[in-house]
Amino acid sequence: MLLLLPPLAAGPALATPADDLAGEWTILIPDAFPGMVFSWKVSQDGTYQEDARRVVSGRRTQPTMTGRWSIEDRHLVMTQDSQGFVFEGDVAGKYFSGSLFLKGVPVSHFCALKGSESPGTCDRLSA
Repeated sequence: MLLLLPPLAAGPALATPADDLAGEWTILIPDAFPGMVFSWKVSQDGTYQEDARRVVSGRRTQPTMTGRWSIEDRHLVMTQDSQGFVFEGDVAGKYFSGSLFLKGVPVSHFCALKGSESPGTCDRLSA
């Protein structure tokens, strides 16, 4: 006798809904951009805005960039519209870490913390 069961639904531990991603994120990109802190304003509609400033002076270092994001389970991909940068990694609660690519070439690891507080270092977010 063959018993067919319905597929298991992804629970909150496996899926990251768009509303959990929405809001401000603070990002470090230590290999490619040391001494700088980036911020994303992530919208539920699959878009984001990015700004950057120097850690010491607080001075802005770029005009506001825009991009699009997509997520499958915990795997998040954020693609910048104008420069060709792609952030790819996994979200775990209020943490997001992974690799930064420029036109398909890896250029740095990165880490992000939801909110306006800087992660400080990417070491504690590595797993």
